[in-house]
Amino acid sequence: MAYFDVVGTGELTSQIDKDMKLIQTGISQKLGNIISGVSGFIVAIICAFIQNPRFASIMISQPVAMILLVGLMGFWLSVTQQRGLPHSVKLENLAQDVLNAMRSVIAYRSQERYARKYHNTLLQPAALDFRERLIFGVIVAGSFTILHWANGLGVRMVLLFSNLINNYNQFWQADRLFRQGYCTVSEALSILYATVVAGGMLCQALPYVVDVTKASQAANRVFSVIERVSPINSMADTGRIYGPVRGEICFDDVEFAYPSRPERTILRDISFTVPAGHTVALVGLSGSGKSTIFGLLTRLYNSIDGGIMLDNEPIEEMNIAWLRSQIGYVSQDVNLFRTSIHENIAHGLPKHTIEVCLPVSSRFSSSQFAHTRVDTSNGSSLSGGQRQRLAIARAIVSQPSILLLDEATSALDSQGEKEIQEALSKAAYGRTTMIIAHRLSTVQNADAIIVMKDGQILNHGTHSELMVTSALYRDLVEQQALRQNNAVGHSLSLAKSIETKSSNITVNHDTPKRPQDAPGLSPSPESSIKQVWLLNKPELPYVIAGIIFSALAGMTYPVQAIFFGNGIISIISPGASTGGHSVHFWARLYLIHGIVVFIVYSVRGYCFAVSASQLHLRARSHLFRALLLKKLAFFEDKDHSAGAMVSFLSSGTPKITGVSGTSLGLAVESIVMLTTGITVGCIFGWKLGVAAMAIVPLVAMSSFLQCYIEAQVQKHVKRETNAVAIAHEAFSAIKTVTTLNLQTNIIESFHRESHQDKKSGYWVISAALHACTTSLRILSISFVFWYGGTRLIATGEYTIQQFFICFAATVWGSQSAATLFAHAPDIAGAHAAAARLAELLRPDDSPSQFPVKSQKDSSTSTLVPNTMEDLAMQQISFRYPTRPSQLTLNDITFNARSGSFIALVGATGSGKSSVVNLIERFYAAESGQITLGHNSIERYDLNHYRGYFALVDQNPSLIGEDLRECLQSDERVVLDEEILIALEDVGLADFVSYLCIQLLTLPSLLDEATSALDSASEALVQEALQRAKKGRTVIAIAHRLKTIVDADEILVLDHGHIIERGRHEELMKLGGKYWQMAKLQQLHGEVGR
Repeated sequence: MAYFDVVGTGELTSQIDKDMKLIQTGISQKLGNIISGVSGFIVAIICAFIQNPRFASIMISQPVAMILLVGLMGFWLSVTQQRGLPHSVKLENLAQDVLNAMRSVIAYRSQERYARKYHNTLLQPAALDFRERLIFGVIVAGSFTILHWANGLGVRMVLLFSNLINNYNQFWQADRLFRQGYCTVSEALSILYATVVAGGMLCQALPYVVDVTKASQAANRVFSVIERVSPINSMADTGRIYGPVRGEICFDDVEFAYPSRPERTILRDISFTVPAGHTVALVGLSGSGKSTIFGLLTRLYNSIDGGIMLDNEPIEEMNIAWLRSQIGYVSQDVNLFRTSIHENIAHGLPKHTIEVCLPVSSRFSSSQFAHTRVDTSNGSSLSGGQRQRLAIARAIVSQPSILLLDEATSALDSQGEKEIQEALSKAAYGRTTMIIAHRLSTVQNADAIIVMKDGQILNHGTHSELMVTSALYRDLVEQQALRQNNAVGHSLSLAKSIETKSSNITVNHDTPKRPQDAPGLSPSPESSIKQVWLLNKPELPYVIAGIIFSALAGMTYPVQAIFFGNGIISIISPGASTGGHSVHFWARLYLIHGIVVFIVYSVRGYCFAVSASQLHLRARSHLFRALLLKKLAFFEDKDHSAGAMVSFLSSGTPKITGVSGTSLGLAVESIVMLTTGITVGCIFGWKLGVAAMAIVPLVAMSSFLQCYIEAQVQKHVKRETNAVAIAHEAFSAIKTVTTLNLQTNIIESFHRESHQDKKSGYWVISAALHACTTSLRILSISFVFWYGGTRLIATGEYTIQQFFICFAATVWGSQSAATLFAHAPDIAGAHAAAARLAELLRPDDSPSQFPVKSQKDSSTSTLVPNTMEDLAMQQISFRYPTRPSQLTLNDITFNARSGSFIALVGATGSGKSSVVNLIERFYAAESGQITLGHNSIERYDLNHYRGYFALVDQNPSLIGEDLRECLQSDERVVLDEEILIALEDVGLADFVSYLCIQLLTLPSLLDEATSALDSASEALVQEALQRAKKGRTVIAIAHRLKTIVDADEILVLDHGHIIERGRHEELMKLGGKYWQMAKLQQLHGEVGR
């Protein structure tokens, strides 16, 4: 667990997704292309040395220089990628944190701040990406230069021959050796062609070196995780397995500090014993170390000193999986998985059987949901209380010997808490139970209560004993006592009249269509590519220049063909070349040609490096900004989960450069090379040119089919595989996965989903077409040699010069052009990524959630008032988009007057948080109207409207690298003094609690703001809230009724209806649902009627 304290979910998801895709790319077709290129190079060199070692030793200087260039490129790419890794991890963790906290981000209008931060964080990786592309472009230019020079210019051979320097070009050397009798014509031609082929094979393999280098770096990162030895390995077979567990727990002088914070000791000299079958409660202030004790008992961590015994046996000697199987653990942070309610409860059972789960479900009021799926991240579509009920059911379904309950009922209403407590009492019978609770009403009947403070045990004893001996415990109890106020306000009939009020609104029960099910939403391929090009519009001059130089690059091979044919004939028959020039002339032209090639390819590489790196930067930045603009309902779809979006941001957006100017330049180069080559071939020998041209359609067709098949593969591969979603979900809930021993189940699910795409027959067809394309290229060479040699040269119709010019221009040109289709997987993947990007960039039908300057002058938006106004709900009905058949709110009507305090109470799942969701405009009501002042809230600019509110959520989120950033909820807080005041108000000047975030922005919406606080902290925070709400309208959701007794109006909700309303005194006198809830929360004394 200590590993996950320092490594973020975003980084781990990236390793599973991005790094594994890099490895897959590097070891699949592209590695095969490199092996094919290297093997072809070796065979060509061997053939050259067999023909004539002396001449071959001169010609080998060309591939040696290219090998040095490839090595240099690999080194620079490795260095660049190592420098970029920390920035990539930072980006992925930032995206993960922000997208997981979208409710808070939207509520606090923090989208612009995080979009700007993400963009600024992208700048350094974009610079490194540009450098990497530029280095690659220059090295490619150098490689082609060497390839062209090698046919005309000798290089120094110091590495191979000491004190021997060849200042002569290779044609010159061939001519000299030929005339001195050291080399025949056939040997010279064979060696020249062999070395040209060798260099060409290396050049064709060169682009794939980048992918293999990236794969190597990714493999190092992946294997560093795989080879890491965990000190606590629950999947190991080591450790002893004991017989039936009695459940006696003993802590003996335990000391502990978290590995991520070794300088701070969390527990000191902790010693206590829990007899088998007893119930012991841990109470104390927040941060006193209670949850840490549970972490040590379940071996999430190892203690620094002391010992922990179970039935008089050290837990360090026990098999970890077996130990955890004996413990049912309910954490205060409930994690649910995207599966059915039944499967969520059955997690951890040897066999997931509905017969076992249904009885447990019924005891915790969840059997009616047994086959319902959890379709949102972490079950966010369920209320906090519903999630907690499921977590409790999941913990006890396996009949564990020990129960650990960490704030197991903090999110439950009073009635629900009573029902769950009764069920837990039955479940705990005969089991050792340890409870952490801030609601002391849930633990006062425990066999023993341990009072903790600052990592030490202050007192222990029963409730009655501690009320006498422990001042801290007594203060905690007294602070939670809900005392009845006998004052009578409004008449009793006010509350009763609401209960019988009839609705005059007709609710439409037709199931609305979910947005993702609507037809015609997927953008066409043409529009997707067009949108990508629009992102690259600022770099249009670079793209145009790159295309022009790509066209020039396409002419280099046909021009070289002229030099090649004339160079050959000048060796064989001096004066027979074009113009009668000698071999010296053609060698000098090769030298000039090589310089031109270097300039052309370097400029092209620079232009496309600029355009591609900026496109990647802009696409990623725009996409993140677009995601922040989405409605909250968008992220409830499984295809739009935080993990899926982070995965596409990191591994999907880089593919988009495949449909940018770079690909267009490659296409232009190939087309120009093909057409110019055929033209040159036909000029110097039209018969051979036409014959060679006949082969081109076959090669092009097979290559096109391969590209088409790859595109079909991309369509059948899921946009974001379920395997990545499973990994992200597991990493996000790693504590739950670990304590429930779900590692094997998660691995099996991941393995099963990972193999779904491999069942497609498209892969076999693609491989067959690739083999067909390669064989056609070789057959084309054979055909041209056969036809040119036997039908044209043998008859004297064509000269050797004509043959070699036509051969080099047409065959080499067509083969080089066909390399475009070798990038078919990249191009197909780029099209799929472009379509996905266009879909995600498409704006919602909601107004902008970013500050836009022009909105001040908008005629369609009303300015939010500067003064406090009444907030009213009028006959509101609502259902969630992910649950269209379930009516969540029905005929909700109330009026929160300016400066008033309205409280919402009720059973778990009654719709309280949904009211807040509608006020915050996270969702739109199905019918009815919400007004602020005299205007509908829909008329207000959304960004300014949300600035009118501040939300304290029941699931708080902290985002940031430092203390200030975590506390600065939005840009309204600019002064450190404001932060310090908020910290002092909640008593956390030396330590930070989540509530500081909301206090900084002066809250007006409180959703279970103090549910996770101990009594002392709650009292302190409640006092701060009392000061903060003066002069403000406050709408609060609470299960602890003590926090809302002074509300101006209390609304009691049940199944989406308001069944009671009034002040605390009125509702107590009414003796209805609210009275029952208050009675259940009484710690001492009776509530009168």
